[in-house]
Amino acid sequence: MLLRAARRAAGPRATLLRPLPTPPARRENTTLIVAGLIVSAGAVAAKAAVELQKKAQEAIEAAAEERKKNPSEEAAKATEEKADGGFAAWFDSAGRRHYEGPFESPMTRREAALILGVRETANAKRIKDAHRRIMRINHPDVGGSAFLTAKVNEAKEMLMKGKGS
Repeated sequence: MLLRAARRAAGPRATLLRPLPTPPARRENTTLIVAGLIVSAGAVAAKAAVELQKKAQEAIEAAAEERKKNPSEEAAKATEEKADGGFAAWFDSAGRRHYEGPFESPMTRREAALILGVRETANAKRIKDAHRRIMRINHPDVGGSAFLTAKVNEAKEMLMKGKGS
């Protein structure tokens, strides 16, 4: 009511002072606080990651220097790992199992199965698929070894005995 009276008294072209803007709602403040916390947590995590990376780099450099000082220990450790049939001795970098040899003079079923990467009791289809997969990679016409091709063929023949086709 007073506002109407003030407008009438001031005239149609008079401007009144506008009220001050209201402060942001409590919910908006909470959102800003949470966003700030998330940013600060990210900064702390990044700082920790940088520190860990520096420590890891120092450890790698120390290990490289140690290997340079004692190369015979490294070779002995690798030989020992192969001798005891450790995890790394049986799996390549992709995690697939492979047969490193040496080949036995009369091939056994066990060795044939290891060469092809199948079980000794595998069915004919699995044996043929494994043979085909290995031959695609190691055929002499595509730069593979003739000796290994002969061993793969011998392994297939050994496992296919008594399987029919």
